[in-house]
Amino acid sequence: MLTTLTKSLVRSFVPRDVRNWARSPADSAKWVWDEIKFASGVKKFVQLRPGWSLTCHPAAYRCAYHLQINDPEQVAEFDGFINSSAQGMVLFDIGAHFGLFSLAALHYGGQRAKAIAVDPSPVAVRFLKVHAELNGVAERLQVVQASVNEQAGWRNMVAVGVLASGFYVAPSKNHSAREVIRTRATSLDELAEEFNVVPTHIKIDVEGDEEAVLRGGKQLLSQVQAPALFIELHNQLVCERGSRPADTLLTLRAYGYQTFTVDSCAIDDATILSKPLIRVIAKKP
Repeated sequence: MLTTLTKSLVRSFVPRDVRNWARSPADSAKWVWDEIKFASGVKKFVQLRPGWSLTCHPAAYRCAYHLQINDPEQVAEFDGFINSSAQGMVLFDIGAHFGLFSLAALHYGGQRAKAIAVDPSPVAVRFLKVHAELNGVAERLQVVQASVNEQAGWRNMVAVGVLASGFYVAPSKNHSAREVIRTRATSLDELAEEFNVVPTHIKIDVEGDEEAVLRGGKQLLSQVQAPALFIELHNQLVCERGSRPADTLLTLRAYGYQTFTVDSCAIDDATILSKPLIRVIAKKP
């Protein structure tokens, strides 16, 4: 009881940004050191794949990019995306974070490729713009600070802080009103209309909001020549929120999509739903 009361008081009187920084002093110190290095002109040069290197903020490599080199599941996902890239591709990078998939699309898609990177986090948006400039692709990478949902408007979100590299997530019942950040919301169909483009590829990594993103793309995803989808399905997280992961798959099937593993093998719904988190590719036959 005392612990619950203490937590409630802390949430009420200590700003969330302060609590985020205080949760892990060591991680916070690393973040500050990375920022100092970058402000002093230090940048990280990374070879992501043979023949492709990029320049990034030191924190981007430490917190994110190294996973596409060292984590087997994310290596496989990233290689699947690269193998599906095509000249002149147009990517909607939904939940772009620090923009590695956008940078990959602009590299492997050639000089005519374009990417629209969308993320609600101001930290992510800043890094996206920094990396676009550092790698000479700012003219081909549009950055949008927004969440992507079923429809355009506004949405309440909370900042997780440096422990999650600046992520914004949907609030739970435990979050107080002071912690909530009112964030612009858009949809896949709205993005296509706003930028007057039709994506060939869509990457979706939105921490359990996959179904809402898909529902907001009815016009795009109902087309015969619909974009290929690269989706991170957070089945366990969706269940914890009281929703059904199967509904995301039902929405995909309603649009006519088939699902595949990241190495392009067909995968059925039962197998997908048996995993707490799984990355899949969805395509139309």
